[in-house]
Amino acid sequence: MKKKEKDGDYRLKSYIVDAVAFLAYLADILPTKANNIFKKAENKQVKLFLPSIALGETLYTIYKGKVIFGKSIPVNKIELIFQILREQTILKIINLDLEGWQFFHSIEIPEMHDRMIRASLKLVRAEAIITNDSEIAEQFSTIWE
Repeated sequence: MKKKEKDGDYRLKSYIVDAVAFLAYLADILPTKANNIFKKAENKQVKLFLPSIALGETLYTIYKGKVIFGKSIPVNKIELIFQILREQTILKIINLDLEGWQFFHSIEIPEMHDRMIRASLKLVRAEAIITNDSEIAEQFSTIWE
């Protein structure tokens, strides 16, 4: 039997979502394994956490009209993003606290945002990061394909 959390829910597996994964979700082009994790989150079978840095990267990508896997996401979808995050049913936005910044300090990844994503993984004790980032995948558990 799984250990109960303080709020009465059973502890669910959790995952960190990076910007590329969130953009692929919004564009409905996630690969199968990553998409299955999002479907489980939609059915409240797992928890997904979106670090605030990944939200910033997502918004910036949309504002700039950048193409992700051959698709661009219209700016009007930003309100949907805010709705998803407000409801916290699929994704919950998280920020690093002091403990998270201490994790950040101990990580040896050159890119600041990648370090923040990894520190978030450790902070919430998530199973893996949903990403296609090869630098992160070299050192940490990831889900993509």
